[in-house]
Amino acid sequence: MIRPWGSGLRRSPPFKKGNDTMAMRASWIEIDLEQIRKNVRFLKSRTAPGAKFMGVVKGDGYGCGAIPVANILAQEGADCFAVALVQEGVELRNAGFTQPILLLGHTFVEDYPEVLQFNLTASIFTVEQAQRLNDYAASLGKKATIHVKVDTGMGRLGFLVDDADTVDNIAAICAMPNLYVEGIFSHFANSWDLADHSYPDLQFAKFNALIDKLKARGINIPIRHMANSAATIARPEYHMDLVRPGTTICGMSVGPEIDALPYMELYPAVEIKSKLAYVKPVPAGTKVSYGSLFETTKPSVLGIVPLGYVDGIFRQQCNVGSVLLHGKRCPMVGKVCMDQFVIDISEVENPQEGDEIVIVGRQGEEYISLEEIGEKSGTISIEVLCDIGKRMPIVYKGGWEPQV
Repeated sequence: MIRPWGSGLRRSPPFKKGNDTMAMRASWIEIDLEQIRKNVRFLKSRTAPGAKFMGVVKGDGYGCGAIPVANILAQEGADCFAVALVQEGVELRNAGFTQPILLLGHTFVEDYPEVLQFNLTASIFTVEQAQRLNDYAASLGKKATIHVKVDTGMGRLGFLVDDADTVDNIAAICAMPNLYVEGIFSHFANSWDLADHSYPDLQFAKFNALIDKLKARGINIPIRHMANSAATIARPEYHMDLVRPGTTICGMSVGPEIDALPYMELYPAVEIKSKLAYVKPVPAGTKVSYGSLFETTKPSVLGIVPLGYVDGIFRQQCNVGSVLLHGKRCPMVGKVCMDQFVIDISEVENPQEGDEIVIVGRQGEEYISLEEIGEKSGTISIEVLCDIGKRMPIVYKGGWEPQV
């Protein structure tokens, strides 16, 4: 039996040590499940009539917890789920979810037993892969459900749509007696670009041309899908038989052009908080942290935040990032360390040990988003959230309690 992953095992407050329950760590993530619910309802409202709704919860629900996010999705009528790995699919099954679960990534032959045991849907993109899965399913007297993956311009997994052998290869897979080819899909490279959608249009045209060639051979695959978050929101003509939003379920942006649409209704669901660990008055000329990359130019007050790069605080935030304390932005100064970083709190009135620090979220009139941190760190909001370390407990707002 594969041990399931995820929020229930990985980051469940409070921490436990032996038989004693310890106080929750003084740094934590808050996930507002009602915000996630509102996002799901908005995404479903944008889904074309007749299209199924697949909730993508890979990467532990983009860092928000696969099980609680999937629970909201199920309550709101999601037809199916998608994950990247077999282990992620097993986690959902062990949590009681019975909906179809598509494995978006490559499934290795050693994982075929779990694919069949837990009724997971594998993505297939070579004849050899399909034959091995077909033979294994035959040995059990079962039939494996698969979706065929096609590369229309992403350059990752998938049959090359322009390859002369692709139609023959898919036809050969469809003829294998112990495989049920339920779906065929591809992935957009830049569907968020509303100013120039020539490339996603090209990808979509190539995908449909392949489907037409398969139909000419008498092959009709029931579920066709390409629509990711951006396409779900803004391009209903791409919806086909199924949409599969992911990041937007948790309220993360997929780009400024999508954010600017007049009907947008995404709600950030994540806040990251800590407590001020130390208040340190220092003279001018004080050098701060490794490498002495910051030096005070006047008498200052520094604060220590008990979070570091092991918790997902990017080192690129050095001397460019900020946090909130007493509703004011306080610069992050000096290099981020493994377990702590330093902020300049000289402009904050009467700071005290234990005061709330907001790394992501709102405090007073100020707000720091995941997107802001991603931009300052040279990455994207998804990576910021997914890189948060396992010792960061999650506090869920909205009525879900993890099992510990």
